Amino acid sequence: MRIPKHGERLTAHALSAVNAIRREVGEDELDSLPAGARRNPEYNCPIARALTALVLPAERRISFHHPWYAAAATKLWKVPFTDPLLLSVEMPEAIYEFVVAFRAGALPELEEKS
Repeated sequence: MRIPKHGERLTAHALSAVNAIRREVGEDELDSLPAGARRNPEYNCPIARALTALVLPAERRISFHHPWYAAAATKLWKVPFTDPLLLSVEMPEAIYEFVVAFRAGALPELEEKS
């Protein structure tokens, strides 16, 4: 099964946003987003795995495990901290759209194979 054009666009924009953060913190860029799982998606979606983060689309925020990722996100994505103590930042639209689509099962190519 191929990702529909809309899914390709979402994935490309999300990968670009992820790689911007990874570049800023001196990590290798990804050629593609890692596979994820819809089980416990806040920890297991491709974005969460690529950025070692907790992804909370209902609150439109991402909580990073590493402070340097959070700082890079506020700088590059031009988003505010929603909770500096929890290293949470506002989720940009490109990431939000991707996460919602992944959770809805619209990006099956990015789901882990059992």
